[in-house]
Amino acid sequence: MEQNKQSNSKAIIIGLAVLLAGALGYTFYSSSEHKEETTTIQNEKLEIEQNLDSMIVRYEEAIALKTSMSGELAIERDKIIALRDSVRGLKSINSGLISKFRKQLAQMELTNKNLVAETENLTQKNKTLTTNLDSANVKISKEVSKNENLTVQNQGLSEKVAIGSIIKVNTVKVLAMKERSSGKMVETSRAKSADAFRINFTVSKNEISEKGERQIYIQVVDASGKTIANKGEISLFDSKTVGYSDKTSVNYLNEAIDVISLVEVAEGSLNAGLYVVNVFVEKRLAGTTQIILK
Repeated sequence: MEQNKQSNSKAIIIGLAVLLAGALGYTFYSSSEHKEETTTIQNEKLEIEQNLDSMIVRYEEAIALKTSMSGELAIERDKIIALRDSVRGLKSINSGLISKFRKQLAQMELTNKNLVAETENLTQKNKTLTTNLDSANVKISKEVSKNENLTVQNQGLSEKVAIGSIIKVNTVKVLAMKERSSGKMVETSRAKSADAFRINFTVSKNEISEKGERQIYIQVVDASGKTIANKGEISLFDSKTVGYSDKTSVNYLNEAIDVISLVEVAEGSLNAGLYVVNVFVEKRLAGTTQIILK
């Protein structure tokens, strides 16, 4: 009898051990599965954030085109920013939320695709209209210049043509130069070493401007407003009088002309600071640039 009781106790213990081992195994399996699922959800959350960031960038690029849709694009961009921040700020997330966010993302991507396509279409139309308008303005300007008996309406148009015929200057560049003992000029960034400013610029092409000789004045101004190497003064169209550091003339034939000016100064006469270079054509400011010397 005693022997049967011992056998039963052993069987019970073995059974409990088997059940405990099974429970532990199931718990470990469930924990591993939960950890894997959590990692997958976190990766999907990160992917959604990255997709939203990419959409925000696309909206910013479209808004920068400044079309009539910029306001609507800005509203949609702000919605995406709000969703992105909501996703990013979540401390805990589950598959249900991931599914919800993916649906919202899909809808926003469709909206983004349609709005960006419409913006690009508007931009292309604007470019075409601008090209056509420029071509029409040139033709009108040529016809107006031939007409000696202008009506009141044509006089207003002539004023516009006059503004368009103003000669401009672009790509103005300035370098501080130092002359070596060999006579070769080299660039320097130090004020006390400089004994000249070399100014390069291009007189722009303008088909509707009148051909002929053009006087060009170059002015170099220090931080206090003083004209460097002052060689005289010119009176501008606004009645303002300014000094100039150099002048030259070009035979303008409606084509672009490259010009180089060398403004010489006494070595050691310059102070460290900002220097502004102004280029005047026909008594109008046509271009400007600046340089900082140590």
